[in-house]
Amino acid sequence: MGLHWNKFMELARRENGSRQGAPAEGAGFEIEDKNPEGMLRRAEELLNGNFRIEALQLLIEIKSREDADEEVLGRVCRLLEEIGDYKEAYEGYRILSSMVPDEAYPHLSMGRMLEIEGRFDEAALCHRRGLELEPSNPECYFRLGVLFTKKHKYSEAEKYYRQAITLDPTHAKSYTNLGYILDMNGKQEVAMQQFLKAVQYNPKSAEAHFNLGALYGEEGNREQAVNEFRIGLELSPASLEGRYNLGMALINEGRYEDAMEEFRIMLELEEDNVNALFYCGFLNYRKGLYQKALKYLGKAARLNPGNSRILFYVGECYNKLEQPAMAMEYYTEVVEIDPQNRKAFFNLGVTYEKQGDLEKAREYYRRAAGGQSSKPDREKRELPL
Repeated sequence: MGLHWNKFMELARRENGSRQGAPAEGAGFEIEDKNPEGMLRRAEELLNGNFRIEALQLLIEIKSREDADEEVLGRVCRLLEEIGDYKEAYEGYRILSSMVPDEAYPHLSMGRMLEIEGRFDEAALCHRRGLELEPSNPECYFRLGVLFTKKHKYSEAEKYYRQAITLDPTHAKSYTNLGYILDMNGKQEVAMQQFLKAVQYNPKSAEAHFNLGALYGEEGNREQAVNEFRIGLELSPASLEGRYNLGMALINEGRYEDAMEEFRIMLELEEDNVNALFYCGFLNYRKGLYQKALKYLGKAARLNPGNSRILFYVGECYNKLEQPAMAMEYYTEVVEIDPQNRKAFFNLGVTYEKQGDLEKAREYYRRAAGGQSSKPDREKRELPL
């Protein structure tokens, strides 16, 4: 569960759709070996070829077979999760729980599926059933900790993470999530210790490295933050959050070209990612490439209408391109959304002054100054970011 660094994401993510189109030659359901194992192998081949719809149909068929043993059914459920059909995965785990009635694993998995759907109370019942079956299993306590974290009941979550660690002092995931809660409570030094333990016991945990990077960044240790984010991305190169946080850390370091590369990669992974579009636009704006910046910022504004920060920089680009009417349109929208945005009021004043409307210019200068009658110093037009 990647907890700490998720809070750095400003805007919503958008899930990619599955591949459409006809299967490759031989991707139909003509299967030589029609027992559950053979059908599962075929489903895996389809999934590897990105034919998710066909794979899903086959997996659902396997799930309904009475001759599918627990090993096959477990693999089917995990593939259903990978496809994103959590209801079918839940049903598969429910069947599995009757096949292995003394094991916690199916109940914990059913709980995870319910969590994804926001059905937290039902998920809690599944996790507690798992705990009844295996009271010494740290994963049972960890899953309850995750559930309470999602419900924002952090003191309960902390209790379960600590119990998981007591049972298994090497339980890296519990250290990671415990660190998040401690950091939320302002205990950064203790949180850092938890993240370091998570990396110690599982150096291949991308999430642990991302969490460390986020905390190093908050503490002002930018170089170490960049290092941790890079390690995390080596382990999980498709992580949008990791790339975003690395990009932000590089901006804070003043390494704008390196940051731009991270945001470009984000757009390769998800072409409509608003965060990446905004920062590609923003960094091009800083370089003076206003037309290029508009391409990114305009798309970001269309995808996230009403975001005053995006709209402000669209206005800035038009202002720099000597298109005052367009700039005024966007600045005006900004101050309607954010009446406290003094820089937008100031820039409106500048734009009206350029057009010779001094009365309007004075009005906006006063509003920029918080009602004061004196006009701001002209040298302060380009306020620091």
